[in-house]
Amino acid sequence: MEFSLNYIWLGLAQVFAYFVESSAGFGAVVICAPFNTGILGPKMGVPFGTILVTPLLVILALKSRKNVSWKDLGKVLLACLPGLFLGQYLFYVISPDVAKIGIGAVVTVIALIKIYQHIICPLVLKKEVEEDKPDTLVSKILRYTCLIVGGIVHGAFNIGGPLITVYTLEAVKEKTRYRNTMITLWATLDVLNSINHFRNGAVTPELWNVLLFCWPFAAAGFIAGVFFLNKINRTTFLRFVYVVLLATGLNMLVRSLMAVM
Repeated sequence: MEFSLNYIWLGLAQVFAYFVESSAGFGAVVICAPFNTGILGPKMGVPFGTILVTPLLVILALKSRKNVSWKDLGKVLLACLPGLFLGQYLFYVISPDVAKIGIGAVVTVIALIKIYQHIICPLVLKKEVEEDKPDTLVSKILRYTCLIVGGIVHGAFNIGGPLITVYTLEAVKEKTRYRNTMITLWATLDVLNSINHFRNGAVTPELWNVLLFCWPFAAAGFIAGVFFLNKINRTTFLRFVYVVLLATGLNMLVRSLMAVM
């Protein structure tokens, strides 16, 4: 691998992204997707994000296994797995340009939804979040639709996390138990995604070199996130993350659209 200064930026991006992942229970690959695919290209960037995160997730999932909502985890897996395998197929049949536009669009839409829910509503519209609002049929359909679509997006681009959290946030209220349930879910799905990338020949010597370079950065962020999980204001922290997501998603979407025009 010919070393590039871009790999330094790639590594530094992992520090922040994996701090988010280990403290909030999702977000690492979504945050880094524009960096990963922008620097490495979609065909290497997507497997890179999957394989980089998998060992860290498996370690934390094993450590946290006693505080997981296994019932809710089972429901999520049943809804996501069919879409996951469909997404794995789609990744290998769509063009890199379409993949980059898709990743940018998905990240942008997710960020806009989260910003509306967690910034616009409470801070601008002054709407209070209803903690005990009745669960309607429409709400249930929305949550399970997000699970199915999230499985497809996760199988294709490994960034289905924010969609899947729409269900899990409602099902698992306690912060640490929710985080552990999500980490165990990602560990399961990403092991399957990693196996698929190995089976399809996506793991090359160049990819291994980039992984070895970036793993220490990711581990540093992951450890910091675990340490600060109970010491940070999660609401303010997640608001900042969603703004970063919007900026990175828009950047990738606009650049990708300009490249194909």
